[in-house]
Amino acid sequence: MHELISLQAFTKTSSCFREGITSPLYNVLNVISYNFATLAANAHHCDGNLRHMSPSSPSTSQPAEQQLLVEVGVLGVPNAGKSTLTNALAGSKVSAVSDKTNTTTRSRLGAFTAGATQVVMFDTPGIVAPGQNLSPRHLRRVESAWKTASECDVLLFVIDAQRQLALPDPRVLRLVQSLRGGTIPGLSSKMTLPATALVLNKVDMVPKEQRSMMLPLAEQLSSQSNFDEVFWVSALRGHGVNELREYLIQVQGKSKGWIVPEEANTDASVQDLACEIVREKIFRAYYKEIPYEMEIVPLSLKELTDGSRRLEMDILVRSDSVRQIVVGRRGAAIGSVGRAARLELENMWKRRVHLFLNVKVA
Repeated sequence: MHELISLQAFTKTSSCFREGITSPLYNVLNVISYNFATLAANAHHCDGNLRHMSPSSPSTSQPAEQQLLVEVGVLGVPNAGKSTLTNALAGSKVSAVSDKTNTTTRSRLGAFTAGATQVVMFDTPGIVAPGQNLSPRHLRRVESAWKTASECDVLLFVIDAQRQLALPDPRVLRLVQSLRGGTIPGLSSKMTLPATALVLNKVDMVPKEQRSMMLPLAEQLSSQSNFDEVFWVSALRGHGVNELREYLIQVQGKSKGWIVPEEANTDASVQDLACEIVREKIFRAYYKEIPYEMEIVPLSLKELTDGSRRLEMDILVRSDSVRQIVVGRRGAAIGSVGRAARLELENMWKRRVHLFLNVKVA
């Protein structure tokens, strides 16, 4: 028999899932004046309300013939902050975030709409330059990311500025060089890439003694490719995010017609988003390869008469020994995952959530 560990969530919470900070955007061609005290003083809370797509939701305020669409590919090596940036641009969490590499395993769609223009962002799995792939599975994932990128109107190439200054990642330079000329050699099919903007992320984490090195870093990377723009951001704190939104709104898209309702920030269903939150908590809770070996299968979503939601999911693992680790002593490990996921879901939806997680050997 499969051992089932079920968690039922009852406690409500009103805290936000992230903080946002707005401050001026600094183009690499201009003088950088980064005031960390001002960033901290300007911190403000967002409501964290997760808007989702419903098949019956209308795309309201703009006539179809006036709707403009900009498709954006978000690329970068693993752990550059691509998912955090996508969430910040969308205004709410649409993609799982953790400090483990390759948390994003397939492209996720985030979106925002301003006036007649809808910007949709594809948060892709972490990529490496051709010839650097470690396995056929990784190669397929990388090729999928590049294919998504080639079909977009503009790319955001995201780099962890703090990490690149502290311990330069050779994968970054190889990728930047691959972007030169707009084509990616070494893949199974030739792909032509659109215009690309360089996004130097995590600038809030750069130590004071290294801030003078940020401009030379941007100049070095820009000299290796043909970036249309260079932006400095802190996706986690919101620095530069509004200005990056403004840049994306001005991009001339190839297509017309919105693909998600005006008020939506993703095309994912409520159930899919709940699975994404649970997956994020799994990646944060377990070590080594265990999170990569789990599969989350949504079973049911019910709207209850008291306004709460009941969700049930199976978490499939490959062996009984892994199941014991995932469950933990007396259910403590999976209990912690469930509580963290439930709190964030309640915070997003502003309602009580009953969450059941069943751990099974597939």
